[in-house]
Amino acid sequence: MKLEIIDVKVNPLRDEEIKDIVNIERHPLVKKWLVEYADESFEKELEEYTRFFNSLRDNNRVDVLVAKIDGNIAGFLALWRMDDNEHVASIGVSTHPDYWGKGVATNLIKESIKLAKKKGIGKLIIETLEENSVMRHVAEKLGFKLEEIRKKKIFKDGDYHDEVVYSLKL
Repeated sequence: MKLEIIDVKVNPLRDEEIKDIVNIERHPLVKKWLVEYADESFEKELEEYTRFFNSLRDNNRVDVLVAKIDGNIAGFLALWRMDDNEHVASIGVSTHPDYWGKGVATNLIKESIKLAKKKGIGKLIIETLEENSVMRHVAEKLGFKLEEIRKKKIFKDGDYHDEVVYSLKL
């Protein structure tokens, strides 16, 4: 099992790889953990993702890392600048369930920390559902500290959920 992390601004994705990313986001086990999700057709979502990835090189607000295992896309991470000064960035990560427990999210976040430091970002944020114990474990393992619990912040699947916020000062 060979894991490689790719910076999509340096190595743009092919159309088939963008389709793989959309399939990860649409997977029912992944959608369960997404805080926000637009439930649209596969074709519409693919069109939006293709447009996003094709304009990524010119977008200074976001960087994307993709994890491949043996050449297959296993997961991806978006590093979004949150403020005008771009000193704070939020991490969003998704891993295909076939690769859960194989260190994909951990390695993506480790690489995003290196990238953030290179770009002069001073603080990283991870926001997730309170019940997402796996993401919380990964964040804590990598040195992120619990900063806040936002009670009933997320309305999802007909109910309100608490959101936890982890941060890491770089």
